[in-house]
Amino acid sequence: METTTVTIAPEERGLAAVTHLSGLAGYVIPFGGVLVPIIIWILKKDSPVISTIAKQAVLLNVVAFLFIGVIAALALTIILIPVAIVAGIALFFGALALPIIGAIKANDGTYYRYPIIGLIPQQTLASV
Repeated sequence: METTTVTIAPEERGLAAVTHLSGLAGYVIPFGGVLVPIIIWILKKDSPVISTIAKQAVLLNVVAFLFIGVIAALALTIILIPVAIVAGIALFFGALALPIIGAIKANDGTYYRYPIIGLIPQQTLASV
């Protein structure tokens, strides 16, 4: 798959950074990590860059929720508890670092695609 180089317009950089960080709202408000990006996605559906970033934030949180379920299932087995602990730590730091990196890049005007998760919504940017 070819990568696209998308620059964020100066008037959208602040909102793009906030959209990346909106995925972290789940640490403050229950399900806020999904609800806040969905609200931004609905309100800014006319902006392909902002809506794509919001889609990434939603997908990142949904995948994180699914991995939490997998980690909980691993923790139920006595033998795989160390694997569950390592996976939980990796998930925590990944889900915390990716939105922060994305916000920094967005503030600089560079579109940041989350690893693996960002492939799905990036297809909507092909026309930009």
